[in-house]
Amino acid sequence: MNDIFRFHVPCKLEYIKLVEDITEQISSYLKPSDATPEFQHKLRAVMNEVFINIVTHSNTADVNEIVRFQFELGLEFFTVSIYDYGPGFEAEGYFPPYPKDIVGKKFKLREVLDGNVFFTIVDPFEVSFSFEEKEETDLDQLDDLNMLHDHGLGISIVTKLMDNVTYTYIGQGKFDWKLIKRLG
Repeated sequence: MNDIFRFHVPCKLEYIKLVEDITEQISSYLKPSDATPEFQHKLRAVMNEVFINIVTHSNTADVNEIVRFQFELGLEFFTVSIYDYGPGFEAEGYFPPYPKDIVGKKFKLREVLDGNVFFTIVDPFEVSFSFEEKEETDLDQLDDLNMLHDHGLGISIVTKLMDNVTYTYIGQGKFDWKLIKRLG
């Protein structure tokens, strides 16, 4: 059976440290072999990026709502669900529900120094994100830095550190970020 923890915070950047601290505290309840400082540090970075994205890009604060977090600690997985309010992820000019002709298709979201972030339209209401590393990254090629933009860096961090990242419309303007990390 999974242990479930829930907490809610106002949709304001001033609560980012609270989100990070609570995340770290919850992750300390994992088996000692999984609750390493390295895992906790990565999880803090993930929660930081997702929370900033929600505060910056969602309508959660506009509809006077709070951000809801749910953590599930199981034997094999650490799962985080974060609920916010639309408009959702824009894919190829569409917001959910996505048209049939893009369902099942994979698109490049952005390029970062060491790889690419992709998204796949899983169904009319769900987007899955993934990261693919470049075969070889030459960090001495600093000319590439001029091509990079700030937009989308957060999702690249999240997709690199988690094993599965989805964003799903669940109805009434509400979306669910689901972040899963395999343990062990």
